[in-house]
Amino acid sequence: MRLLDQPTLLSTGVYLQIPMKITLLDEAIVRSNEPEEVLTFKYKELGNRFILPWRKIKGKLRRLVLEKQRGLQIHADCALKDDLCMQCPTCFLFGGTGETSSARVPYNILSRVYGETFISTDKVKDITPYTANAVREQDLTTGQALLSILTVPKETIFCGVVTLKDPTPETVSIIVDNIGRLSRIGARSVEWGRVQTRIEGYYLSDRETLSAYLVLSNGAQPGLTGLPADQTIPTVDDAYRTLDGQVKTLINSLTGGN
Repeated sequence: MRLLDQPTLLSTGVYLQIPMKITLLDEAIVRSNEPEEVLTFKYKELGNRFILPWRKIKGKLRRLVLEKQRGLQIHADCALKDDLCMQCPTCFLFGGTGETSSARVPYNILSRVYGETFISTDKVKDITPYTANAVREQDLTTGQALLSILTVPKETIFCGVVTLKDPTPETVSIIVDNIGRLSRIGARSVEWGRVQTRIEGYYLSDRETLSAYLVLSNGAQPGLTGLPADQTIPTVDDAYRTLDGQVKTLINSLTGGN
């Protein structure tokens, strides 16, 4: 099986799965809504584990892809939520809704980047809170009030899989490069949550097969491979520029140039 030569509007049923590990270099604050909550999940086979929901990783990855795109002056005004341009490499990869974007276009784009919950390789043991003095804003002094934060311990390793649907050499280059740029996760990431990411290999197939859950529960998994040797993966800068032109051609074919 090969990567697609060009992106297509209709799915061709080709999936490139990229299993990876994320290692915390220091503590991380991973929570849903409540400030004191640390996200864990109790699995029947795996026991209680720390988890990183895919939405958190996808959101960070999308911001990195968009940040790199802006650096190349490709649709530099495109931004998350209401200001999506709906015609750039980032929108093509991660999707968007035309009616709610500032572009107000008559089409939506489905995400081509899929994922799963990332699961810690070890079971949750004791969770130790980080305690610090709360600072009084009026005079910048600390009093008796204490601030308690629950964190995921440093050196925790998470396993997960990122899946690229209908992959082309350009989309692979962009996603792989930005996975490598993923350096922080979680809340308050300006001071917490430094990470190291490592891609374990690749698996190109007509379906999603790999799963962190199966790996951690010793389930059967196919052997990993490299990227197709007969196809050249362009540099990330060239990939953005080429994909930008390809996306515009696709959208013109969809809208009739309007």
